[in-house]
Amino acid sequence: MLGCVANLYESIESLNETYIQPNQSKDTLLKPRAPASIPLLSLNDGQTEAVFYRCCYGRNCNCVSDDRRAICPQCGNAMTISLKYVAPPAAQEASAGDEGGFVKGVVTYMVMDDLVVKPMSTISSIALLNKFNVKEIEALEEKAVILGMNEALKLLKTSLESKSVLTNVFMKSVGK
Repeated sequence: MLGCVANLYESIESLNETYIQPNQSKDTLLKPRAPASIPLLSLNDGQTEAVFYRCCYGRNCNCVSDDRRAICPQCGNAMTISLKYVAPPAAQEASAGDEGGFVKGVVTYMVMDDLVVKPMSTISSIALLNKFNVKEIEALEEKAVILGMNEALKLLKTSLESKSVLTNVFMKSVGK
């Protein structure tokens, strides 16, 4: 595979389950699934006009269709009673103890130039300094970056073309 997108995949695949949020699974990222019903797919902040239908004997039947010509497989009646789909709120405020995302927030992660991602610790930092034969800590430079939509698109494009993504996206603009 060109670039280093495979490194992201392998980083998630090898990440220990203890780093994953209790309500999440690595398979959500590693094996994404298409939505079961395309009419529910909405790209406009949860506003949708999807309409579904049930049969007139809905109390005893639990079937729903997006086609009013469908026949209920439980009772054999037409699915003519319309139901309106109501999308969940686009963003719900998390309570103070909730963590968002896939990984636990108490851990710091290190992202390498080739997009290898690992939990960071003092030991892993020292091992990395040894690996790259860094003798003088003063030679290292910290760079804060702003990650907006344009930068995300540059990261995606560069990750398909290069093995030094972060350098190419964030350091080239500085002239390094």
